[in-house]
Amino acid sequence: MQRILLTGATGLIGGAVLHQALGRDEDVTWVCLVRCTSVEQGRQRVAARLARFTDPFTAQRLVRKIEIVPGDFTRADLDMDPRLDACTHVLHLAADTSWWGGERVFRTNHDGTLALARRAQAMAGLQRFLHVGTAMICGAAAPSLVEETAYPAADAEHIVGYTESKAATETSLAALFPDLPIVIARPSIVVGHSTLGAAPSSSILWVLRAADALRMLPCDPESCVDIVPADWVAETLIGLLKKPDLKHDLYHLSSGTAGRTRWADVIAAFEKAAPSDGVRAFQRFDLDRDRSALRKRFTEVFGLGDASMRAMLRATRAYYAFCALDLTFANDRLLAEGFDRASSLASYLPVCLANSGAITEQFADDIEMFASIPPCPALPTDMPLAAFA
Repeated sequence: MQRILLTGATGLIGGAVLHQALGRDEDVTWVCLVRCTSVEQGRQRVAARLARFTDPFTAQRLVRKIEIVPGDFTRADLDMDPRLDACTHVLHLAADTSWWGGERVFRTNHDGTLALARRAQAMAGLQRFLHVGTAMICGAAAPSLVEETAYPAADAEHIVGYTESKAATETSLAALFPDLPIVIARPSIVVGHSTLGAAPSSSILWVLRAADALRMLPCDPESCVDIVPADWVAETLIGLLKKPDLKHDLYHLSSGTAGRTRWADVIAAFEKAAPSDGVRAFQRFDLDRDRSALRKRFTEVFGLGDASMRAMLRATRAYYAFCALDLTFANDRLLAEGFDRASSLASYLPVCLANSGAITEQFADDIEMFASIPPCPALPTDMPLAAFA
């Protein structure tokens, strides 16, 4: 019988994985390592995340199928709980996704993952250790089409500590744990759910909605952005975890050249879902030269009356900088393994908008990532998106 150790069960992708996996009639035990003071508290934390994907009653029913192990993956090498010894697979999703967390982010994502890998060495029947990173380890100076084998690279221009920590983790896992059956999965930008829309999470969706409300873009509408839905990422991770034979040990979970989204497609999808004048004209602006213009327009649309709105403006600038990178992540390896293509954002944006609340309220799903932003008004203008894992 398969026993799958899951970290990050209380996050978006972790919740999507459990929602899809627990509804199946399979001889699999999911063991969730959860920060909590008791098994019941941990179970309720996971149930709260599952309730974003289904009704509360079903969430409570599903969570009873899980083994909860109270603990912290960053100290897993000190955790002698015998329930971990029998695990046959590890799906490592947990991470600190703060953009400006500094040393704390590196300590959690790099040092913590190595601690989990050391614990995995004691799992005698381990068949796969699936580590989930981010496609954005390529940095800001990457070519428009990013190949898996080009990264991690020592000369990559990391803009935030999150991506740097994820790149360093991949390097260290390969160097220190050649005996472990490690496979790396790098999702691109995860936005929404292809059937549930914004219900599971509004992370990053609010950015697209804010751009639509502002009618401003820092890039050509023909430029692309590589976006995938959370449910597809979850399904693909489960597939990579369980498939007996994989041709590679590294995969992009991305839309690739065939499925990437043009900003013009996003604009058209917004116009179809919420018709305006039929044109939906956007002003193109330069993030560096036109900072005051963006601030003025943001104030007109959202206001700057409190700290949360000022944080949202800074976050919007940061995300906008990623929009200008025009990156696509090659997914040929994934397709060759027989996995389905991801749904395009334009195809499921209407359902995301149908169950969306206010844009400012949706920003709350990401505000913790910007908790360490200094109060000064100046921000790097080339800050890319880092919250992918």
